[in-house]
Amino acid sequence: MTSKKKKKKNSNTGTKVLACIIAGAALGAHHGVQHALHATLASIPTGSIPAAGSYGTRQAWAATFLAADGMPRTACNDNAVLAWVVAEGGGFGNQAENNPLNLNPGAGAGWPGYNAIGAWAFPDAGTGLRYTISTVRNYPGIQAALRAGNNAQAVCDAIMASPWAASHYGGTLTATC
Repeated sequence: MTSKKKKKKNSNTGTKVLACIIAGAALGAHHGVQHALHATLASIPTGSIPAAGSYGTRQAWAATFLAADGMPRTACNDNAVLAWVVAEGGGFGNQAENNPLNLNPGAGAGWPGYNAIGAWAFPDAGTGLRYTISTVRNYPGIQAALRAGNNAQAVCDAIMASPWAASHYGGTLTATC
């Protein structure tokens, strides 16, 4: 008679799986799990979000995004964020409603709205702006360049150097002051 040894269950399996998910998200592009880990309701500003009708164009959205996040309203920042919005292509007349920077938290994130083929559609402009601000706050290079407010290309370079988009915009994201 042969005896079978009972295999000891590894109690760290769940922790290891979660660590792999978090590491993968940190290394991945913005079109995935990463945003689900970053945007929490507690970190989303509410008092600084104006009525939705006041930012219905790309230019107005860029200006509102900067103001609501307390960033300097300079021509450099306005132009850099506008270039970013144009490069992402979301939020205006397409499936990524109220989501100009094409955030995508991935399935099960619990965000308001719905998956809109490669990006998230928010129920209203204010909600989309709050989640965008919360998410961008997790990119220190972008935040620092915006805080400086004096070099549009530095903002674009910070965006391209970040994991925001896997393509890094092919190195072609540009803006001037």
